[in-house]
Amino acid sequence: MSDYLFSQFKANELEALHKELSQVLDISQSHLQALYEVMQQEFELEGYPEHSLPRNIFHSHDESFQKCYEEALVIGVDIPSFLEKNNNISNKKTVVIVGQDPLRKSEKKVEEISIGTPYALHLKNCREDLPNTRLYFDLIKVLLDAGYRVYLTDIFKVWVSKASSDDGIHLNKQDCTRFIQVLKAELEIFEPLAIVTWGKKASNGIKSIKLEVKHLEFPHPSRAAHHAWSKLMGKPATRENRINFWQEKVFPYLSGL
Repeated sequence: MSDYLFSQFKANELEALHKELSQVLDISQSHLQALYEVMQQEFELEGYPEHSLPRNIFHSHDESFQKCYEEALVIGVDIPSFLEKNNNISNKKTVVIVGQDPLRKSEKKVEEISIGTPYALHLKNCREDLPNTRLYFDLIKVLLDAGYRVYLTDIFKVWVSKASSDDGIHLNKQDCTRFIQVLKAELEIFEPLAIVTWGKKASNGIKSIKLEVKHLEFPHPSRAAHHAWSKLMGKPATRENRINFWQEKVFPYLSGL
């Protein structure tokens, strides 16, 4: 039995979440539920089970961007997820962690969209082995082991590469607005105690929707933000230092709410 539960939605939460996600993603509630269920079954499996959906799951409101989307080398979509301690406590308070977008890498054109979750934490190997995503889970685990339910989502649920490389292209303003509106409604469903953002774009996105929820900002935990973490902590951005700093900042903040 796993120490943690993956995306065990409470009554009506999945229905409410699907209602919001369907504003930007063409997926039925039953299909969304089936994705969560198969990820639950695979939660403790070794390896990297893959899931995909056709590209037409998303359609831009901007014709020129839609053309870029159709020609892109690779598309990424992450569905939001929950993690919590497997301990039969049903009234845990929720903390939300918000990232930017579902980055993907590929050397060749991939017609189907790779479907995952933020930071791929539905995958055992990503939680325990890969250095980057293992650190993400280590930070989240601090909250889980303290009794919080952690909801993970991205501001932008779709990531689009260029036609000739896996460098990302910016979403157009119209679609960005759609995603921000969905994010606001999405977060209101789960009534979080606090929202933590990883990275500037996530932070700016949360600030723009003016939720009546406490907001705690951190640099993104990726290697690319080592300097930002070092500067913030005043010491080297080792894994241990970042976990300790995270604990020192997050717990006093949450206990005051």
